[in-house]
Amino acid sequence: MEQFSSLQERYQYLIGESSSTADTIGKSHINWSIKDILNRHPFCFARKTTDLTLTSGTSDLPTDINIKWGVEDARVTGSSQNDDYVFTQIPIENRDYYGSSDYVYWITWDATNEVFVFNTHTQTGTVTIYYNHLPSNLSATTDYCIIPDAEAVVYLAASKNWVGDERNVELQQSYKQEAEERIKSLISSDLAFGPSYREGNIVDLNSNLRGSTDTLELERP
Repeated sequence: MEQFSSLQERYQYLIGESSSTADTIGKSHINWSIKDILNRHPFCFARKTTDLTLTSGTSDLPTDINIKWGVEDARVTGSSQNDDYVFTQIPIENRDYYGSSDYVYWITWDATNEVFVFNTHTQTGTVTIYYNHLPSNLSATTDYCIIPDAEAVVYLAASKNWVGDERNVELQQSYKQEAEERIKSLISSDLAFGPSYREGNIVDLNSNLRGSTDTLELERP
């Protein structure tokens, strides 16, 4: 991972500046480029985990959650992995079709406290979640960028600078294309070496709802 100082120096070079420190606008371009990349794909390197403590069936989600990707995994941990009770996300309008023994959840927005909320019929307990996060803006020169390919970040940031200044459109497009190719490569690598995904079926869904291999009969709305 590269430090913020390295990203600034490389960014300055790309926009034709001799100073190794970016101005406020340049730093903003770099930080927003990081966010743009993390919004392109739920990368493994952006994954975090934490425990939620339920109170009356709710718990605030972490403030750094990238809500575009939501909660990747939520479970009550058992004595072994096979004993875990895995939660399944459902549409909020279907919540009344489930009871307290069904391991389902839905997400809402708490406008008063400005936080997303994990909701479930399970009233109390600890739920371990895995989620993709949006890191805080880089500010100190020693802050690290979590994007493995720093060039993808700085090329995208430099393309934002050219747009803002309405200067060399051809160069701006060249930088944007370079960034795009690198982002695509990051996504391809993540798909190749990250977690494997498969389509679920109704049996998988039903067993997850109760955290066992028992099939749950559900009434259709």
